Parts: sequence; C-alpha cells; structure tokens
Amino acid sequence: MKKSFFKLIFLVVIVVAGIISCDFLANKTLRIPNSMITKELNKKFPIEKNFLLGKVGLKSPAMSFIGNRLYFSADYDVSLLAGKAKGSIFLNSQVKFDPKTNKLYLVDLDITKITDEKGNKIDDSVMAQSLKALVSNYLETNEVYTYDEDKKVKVKNMYIKDGKLFVQT
Repeated sequence: MKKSFFKLIFLVVIVVAGIISCDFLANKTLRIPNSMITKELNKKFPIEKNFLLGKVGLKSPAMSFIGNRLYFSADYDVSLLAGKAKGSIFLNSQVKFDPKTNKLYLVDLDITKITDEKGNKIDDSVMAQSLKALVSNYLETNEVYTYDEDKKVKVKNMYIKDGKLFVQT
C-alpha cells in the first residue's frame, strides 16, 4: 500500500513538473548555447549531395555568429563536368524561421570565398563558379533545420542578434 502511494505521488510530481515547465517556457526568448548548435551541426555532417551535373561533399563544418549573421565554413570535395576539386568554402547569411512549417532557412546568402586544397583563393575559376551556383541554389531553397513539432513548446521565431542565436517561444 505504501509503495503504490509513493508511486502515485511520484507520478503526480512528474506530471505537474512537466506542465509547469511547458508554461514556464511559453512566451520566452531563449539563447541557444554554441555547444548545442555544434552538437546538432556535427550530427548532420559529412553531407554528400548528388546533382544533375555532379556530386558535392561537405565535411569539417565550422559555424559562428557575428552581429545578425551566421558565418559558416566547410571542406568540400566536388566532382562536376568541369572536373574534380577539393578545398574550403566560406559563406555567411541571415536566418529566417517559418512558424507555419517549423523550418529554418538561410536568407541573404553570400559565398565569400572558395579555396583549393592548398588554401589558394579560386573564386573566379569555372569549378568555383559551378560550386557557388550549386551550393547557393540548394541552401536558398532548402531548410537547414526543422524544429520537431512533437516537442511541447511551440516555437514562434528563431533569429540571430548580437552574435547569438535566439529562439522565441
């Protein structure tokens, strides 16, 4: 009898704590720690995408936030009609959250630099121009993150401000 009573009390405490935590997180703005972002980023990499004209692979991602922009770099391995190449790609963008679909997109994307595997800037080469077109077209039309709708807290917005990523609930 005592055991079942304690189990019931424990269950009630868990349920109440769950309800309170959901109410506590509603209508708040939360800063997402960089460690959490890095953890999620590393889950998604390496990436390999096949396109009509070839294949692009990305690995070793690095991401930071400055002002209201996201800065990203990764090593690439590309195989296109123009040939094969390896190196690094550097880009920055703003983010836009669509609360109807719970998806986060990169907007105002700027690929700032493409280097070969020796670190030499190759922005004007045919390979770099092809890589820029593929990467920017893909990133501007596909979400980079989807918030899980099964979570108890409804997300209204995600944005970057003062070099930090925030989530509004």
